[in-house]
Amino acid sequence: MSQRRYHYLVAGLPDLSFEEQKQPISFLEFYEELENQLHPDDYEQVKLVLLIYDNINLISFLKTGETDYQFAGNYDAGTFRDQVEKLSAILPEKDILPGYMVDLIKNHYDDESVTDSGIYEKILAEGYYNHVMKTGTPFLKKMTEFDYNMKNLLATLQTGKYNLFQKEIIVGDNYLANYLKRVGGKNVVPDSEFEFFNEIMGYAGNQSFTEAERKYDMLRWKIIDEAIFFEMFSNDWLLGYLLKLFIIRRWASLDHDSGEQNLRKMIAYIKEKPEII
Repeated sequence: MSQRRYHYLVAGLPDLSFEEQKQPISFLEFYEELENQLHPDDYEQVKLVLLIYDNINLISFLKTGETDYQFAGNYDAGTFRDQVEKLSAILPEKDILPGYMVDLIKNHYDDESVTDSGIYEKILAEGYYNHVMKTGTPFLKKMTEFDYNMKNLLATLQTGKYNLFQKEIIVGDNYLANYLKRVGGKNVVPDSEFEFFNEIMGYAGNQSFTEAERKYDMLRWKIIDEAIFFEMFSNDWLLGYLLKLFIIRRWASLDHDSGEQNLRKMIAYIKEKPEII
């Protein structure tokens, strides 16, 4: 399907470089440009990308009634409160949030004893994946599929080193997710169905954590470039630009050790939940 072209907007954007790791345009400025200049249907795809940060804020809201500060996102604590009120209304009202978020809110208030962030993170991750697969552009589907495949593979390899692999850490039910659930931990062998299997395994096994994180993001950058190479001035090109800004910000803000932090959190979570083994 032919995409709308945004020649003026794209032509005015500064070039991005992974190596420079400098953010040449503010996110707020870029979001405002996208909202002002994109067709509403195209801007919905931008909002789809930002749901990743809304997931984080929703968990914070359900635990504390407020939201952690996120540099990106569609919804604030007030929006989440409005959604809660709609669920308790006598007459059915139209939901503000995506269905997977609404389902979690319902379950949370039906059983307030369950407030485990790890469980909520997985529920929202799986809900987001399914939501993108239903409503995203082919480009967003491709990048989301890749990100989930890489995260699942890394989670399997990293927990396998400590004999702590559990199939519950795998998100989704695509081919690779089901393969990793079956073999798990140290029994993982390369699978040709995932094009970058060998490359990611090599980075995970032979690099420091920081260098491995850098290689993962360089691979993501390369895949973005390849996917939008023939899409100049399109909305997919702009979505790729947005994803690259996220990568640059992560390194410019010295947040590139988040992978190690996530691993430590995941291992601690598994050790505290022996009953799910």
